[in-house]
Amino acid sequence: MRRRLAALAGGALLCLAGAGPAAAAAVRGTTVVGPAISGTAAAVTASITSSTPIAPYEFSIENRCWFSGLFSGHFDSSERFDIAGPWYDLGGVPTTTVGVNLNDVPATAACRVSILRGNTSVRGSTTSYTVT
Repeated sequence: MRRRLAALAGGALLCLAGAGPAAAAAVRGTTVVGPAISGTAAAVTASITSSTPIAPYEFSIENRCWFSGLFSGHFDSSERFDIAGPWYDLGGVPTTTVGVNLNDVPATAACRVSILRGNTSVRGSTTSYTVT
């Protein structure tokens, strides 16, 4: 009886282990930053490819800047907001453009913008840039 229970438990664990990656939607993203000028808003074009439809507020944009010009230590400025859309079909890829606030970010600051799903960065979506 114990052997049967152990075999059933082991089989259930294998099924659960295999279900995780298969159940997760494959998501990739890209971000392109327009001119990043201190004291203005920079346009960020975000594109996402997913094996499932994109829902409003499922993804967010995060922008972090280091005023020293180096990507080290704790960031000095951070902005994060959910993306409601609208999503446009750009060559078969859902795409939207949003603005990130660089009003208080000095010239020569080093910044990174990413698409997040929950608290996880979407693969391929991080773009580093320098504020001018």
